[in-house]
Amino acid sequence: MISTAKSVDEFLTTLEAEDRAVFEKIRALFLRYAPGTESMQYRMPGYGTGDTMIGGFNRQKQYLALYINPEAVDPHRAALKKLGLDCGKSCIRFRNPADLPLALAEKLIKGAAKLAKKKPE
Repeated sequence: MISTAKSVDEFLTTLEAEDRAVFEKIRALFLRYAPGTESMQYRMPGYGTGDTMIGGFNRQKQYLALYINPEAVDPHRAALKKLGLDCGKSCIRFRNPADLPLALAEKLIKGAAKLAKKKPE
């Protein structure tokens, strides 16, 4: 979905209730592990510091997407595959909001935030 929203709050108001509910939970996780890093990047909510992208999320035409630093995704690829989630280099795609386990999303976001803190500026 190409969004023209100027803020994450505005972006969330454009979503259907079920999609908005899961993205509000994901947003809370990003804000817990990467506070103060929220902005609209690439026409979607993004989280990162300086040049270091931690992740983001978006609603595409056919699926929902969680974007995470690929280094944080790599240790969890087997679990993602076992859950039947479509996973690219840094994108986890899921058709139904209930398909993404929030405990796994939390591990991914926490791992990406740790990697960002280790990266020299």
